[in-house]
Amino acid sequence: MDIKEPIGGQLEILSRNDIERIHGATVEVLWRLGVKVWEPSAFKLFKRAGAEVNEKTKMVRISESLLKETVSRAPPEFYMYGRDPRYKLRMGANRVHFSIVGQTVRVQDLDGTVRDAKLKDAEDIAKIGDYCEHIHHVSVGTTPKDVPDEVHGLHHIWANWENSVKTTDGYNYGANLAKRTLQMLSILRGGDEEILKTPTLLGFTNPVSPMQLSADLVAGAMLYSRYNQPMLYAPEALAGGTAPVTLAGLLVQQNAEVLSGIMVSQLVRPGAPVLYGTVSAVLDMKTGAPALGGPEVGLINIATAQLARNYNLPSRGTGGNTDSKVNDLQAGYESSTTLLMAALAGMNFIYDAAGSIEGSLTMSMEKIVTDNELCGMITRILDGVEISDESLAVDEICKAGPSASHLGTTFTMRRFKTEHFMPALLDRTHRDSWSRNGEKDMPARARERAKWILKEHIPEPVDASVTADMERFLKKVTKEVAR
Repeated sequence: MDIKEPIGGQLEILSRNDIERIHGATVEVLWRLGVKVWEPSAFKLFKRAGAEVNEKTKMVRISESLLKETVSRAPPEFYMYGRDPRYKLRMGANRVHFSIVGQTVRVQDLDGTVRDAKLKDAEDIAKIGDYCEHIHHVSVGTTPKDVPDEVHGLHHIWANWENSVKTTDGYNYGANLAKRTLQMLSILRGGDEEILKTPTLLGFTNPVSPMQLSADLVAGAMLYSRYNQPMLYAPEALAGGTAPVTLAGLLVQQNAEVLSGIMVSQLVRPGAPVLYGTVSAVLDMKTGAPALGGPEVGLINIATAQLARNYNLPSRGTGGNTDSKVNDLQAGYESSTTLLMAALAGMNFIYDAAGSIEGSLTMSMEKIVTDNELCGMITRILDGVEISDESLAVDEICKAGPSASHLGTTFTMRRFKTEHFMPALLDRTHRDSWSRNGEKDMPARARERAKWILKEHIPEPVDASVTADMERFLKKVTKEVAR
């Protein structure tokens, strides 16, 4: 499949010396303090690898040599596969990919109502994401309340697969759930051997700031790594709250948390695919809430992308978030600022890029559509300016001469669709035309577009035998947790 994977990495804020100082400070923290490892099997892995451990406190102290040796086993890039294995994303080499926001607790439907999500919402979100050409990844976007909470992630993954060919999240909140998602993948792929060949389920582990690796998430991460499924490690450290108030201090702590997490995956399976990530922000000192739409998020993302490249690792950032409760002007400038900075930084995988409002507590379906347009604009920016004999257009300039129009020339007709961004939602008409069409603002046009997608878009179907096996499996698992 032909997938547009823009290339970032043009924007950097840390010098070589800055990166070396952050690394040196990280090494000091991991040796002087260490990291608390709650998962017993992971704790034993560190002990066997030669880390200094305290059985009573569960603290693991890591030397620089052990850190470098273990992290160096991680691949500099890998491919992640969609439900249709022909759909694959190259994670690495400054390729930039945009994802729908994940794990929201509420949904804003297309009549504007904010409410608890249902499984039908998960299906609709995946269907919209499947249609939107600038969105690469369909996340486990929300938490359906009409299925048992213990298995909502499993039902959401299937909703994604039923309604999109694109890549999707896994669900590794504990070894038991991680095992069940792998069983689902085995049904989809036709056997366990195929699981290893096509990494498909993207696992998430958020180290608990400050300086802890949790039990359930790490247990699931270990199982995913054993089966060669990609794992991302991304703390949500808050400057002034769960991390030092300075951004430099936050980057040191975050670096220690991420690298220690990546070590777990490499100790389980050397070469297991991982992403070096961040969800970090500052703590708003007025409200006590994370400022996920703040400018500091952009700075943290740029620095994080540089640090990931320093360790030769693919990166995961966050952009597109807003603290606004609606899809308004605040949402527009917070989302565009954070998303553009993460993309220019060369983040390989940008989570929350589409659909986030209320600090990612709520999924907005109309905002998926508006953010898809924003992702398209950013993709065009990342493409830059082509300099070639043809694009310099000397013959065209001389042929047209002074006071001539280039409108309608063969050169213009051949090149304008690839040279210019062609918006689907932005209104560039004159006011009279806009008035005749109902004076609709951007959110209104996005709602209309989303409704059209849900009515008209038909995702590529899943094989009928796979559907039957998957539905039997989910029915069985759902009954088990209901006992």
